[in-house]
Amino acid sequence: MKKLLFLSSFGVLSQMAVAEPEVHYDACKNNFSYLGADYQGTTDKNNAGSQWCYLKQSVEGATWGHVRTETIPEFKTVTGKVCKAPSDYQGEKFYGCSSRNHTAPWCYVEDDSWEECQVTQQEPVLAHTLPQQSKRLDRVALGSCFKPKGDMPEALAKLISQQPDLFLWLGDNIYADTTDMALMRQKYDDKKRNSDYKKFLEAKIPVMATWDDHDYGWNNDGKHYPARVESQKEFLRHFDAPKDDPRLNGQAGIYEAKMMGPEGERTHVITLDARYFRSPTFEKYGKCEGDSSTVLGEAQWKWLEQELQKSSEVKLIASGIQVLPPLNQGRSRSEYCAYGDGKQFEQVISELDESEMSGTGYESWAEIPSERAKLLRLVQQSINNGKTKAVIFMSGDQHWGELLQKTVPESEKYGAEVNVYEVTASGFGQNWPYDIENPLRLPIYADTKGDGNYTKQCKLPFKYLGETYDSCITRDNDKPWCYTDVDSNNAGIAGEWGNCAPSGATIPTGRVGVVSENIAELSTSDRHIINQSGSNYGLVDIDWKKREIKMSIETADEEAVSTIIYF
Repeated sequence: MKKLLFLSSFGVLSQMAVAEPEVHYDACKNNFSYLGADYQGTTDKNNAGSQWCYLKQSVEGATWGHVRTETIPEFKTVTGKVCKAPSDYQGEKFYGCSSRNHTAPWCYVEDDSWEECQVTQQEPVLAHTLPQQSKRLDRVALGSCFKPKGDMPEALAKLISQQPDLFLWLGDNIYADTTDMALMRQKYDDKKRNSDYKKFLEAKIPVMATWDDHDYGWNNDGKHYPARVESQKEFLRHFDAPKDDPRLNGQAGIYEAKMMGPEGERTHVITLDARYFRSPTFEKYGKCEGDSSTVLGEAQWKWLEQELQKSSEVKLIASGIQVLPPLNQGRSRSEYCAYGDGKQFEQVISELDESEMSGTGYESWAEIPSERAKLLRLVQQSINNGKTKAVIFMSGDQHWGELLQKTVPESEKYGAEVNVYEVTASGFGQNWPYDIENPLRLPIYADTKGDGNYTKQCKLPFKYLGETYDSCITRDNDKPWCYTDVDSNNAGIAGEWGNCAPSGATIPTGRVGVVSENIAELSTSDRHIINQSGSNYGLVDIDWKKREIKMSIETADEEAVSTIIYF
């Protein structure tokens, strides 16, 4: 996924992109870890002689701060002696205690001897609430890419107030980017100690989760990440997996599935692991595997095939990275590790009617086309075999919210064509206000010259009076409109236009839900991508009586956009 700054060789401080504040020691964590050492106090390591600590709560996105030394209290050893202020050891000065080159925190005392320090206790952390499989799911919320900054507090508070029956964390649940498991654990615990996230935990909203690259290991990494076994243990500890969870008892990878609700009202929630087994997508991530490239690995594919043959009314399939966007055509084919000799690569793209499409240049399943095709075909088969009535993928990673739709073409092996959907929700305290290419975003429907029958799809982008537009416009009309047919240069064809379907309008796939009056300020493109809002998260509301599903992208302030399908 996107990452603006990378870790340098000398440690965590180098990735901070914000100006760090000067703070009183009271703002510091009682305990923190850095580069293999545990601290009770502060240190100047890698900070040009200035004492610093990790903060209890972030300040304008900063997670650490420069500490005014006059505010640092005395620290004592196990025998009651006062620690030197500071202790000077191997070029590092620290106030308080450090475990550097020892098994427990220690400090120098006045006679230049050293002693272990009195232990300061960490504030206990709350646990996540686990889902009860007997509970019918009426509302599922989803989100990813958690950073304690911006309007995250307001977005999380709004989500809590909406009382979902299940929340799906979809990856980048923390930003660890490390092989140091002490640091990873600290970051997980920091999240639980965040005052806003504590409110989420106190609300006892049931949680399921998958991971993406930054909470798994390194940016865009897969099976070659060297600490994947240890990282899995930290992930499961954070999400409070029970002791009998198969993932704690021999299963490699964090994938799982739960069948929720009574017969006739069952939602099958499947969380995929798109990291643990994944082949390199580009050479810089490892040796290319060509046609043998995989996303899920053999064992997880076998498990998924079995899950998709279980009966449910609705299947929600979670993935840390997006599923539906097609391959980005802006790269040379040979750059993709999965390209091989090109035959299989091109064939599966053609069979999905996507040879002329180009999707996001950021990470997605499309980078290994055969694996994406396999997933879509298995889902198609599940629908056509009567094992489910609706499939919605749920994804994170991208720092925007998006509603997507893919028509999987008819296949002799897998059956009639089917529509599948995706809700991307990403993230808390983050956005990505740039144009994003994706022809498989949920279509916008329009009527015919204002007749009120919204049956035609807008052709985006289109040209009008010399300007190019990638969303509905109000130029020369009192309602948002678009062209419904364009020529080879994307110029609108005279007379082929219509008013865009408003909130509540009936469309071929169901109904329009809500279109915010502020949609132009929330999106750089059409209404179904929300990437200028600050935080965003997703909701999936299931009306079991009407057999309707509403998929929506929420901001901290409003329901930005939604669509309703029938099942």
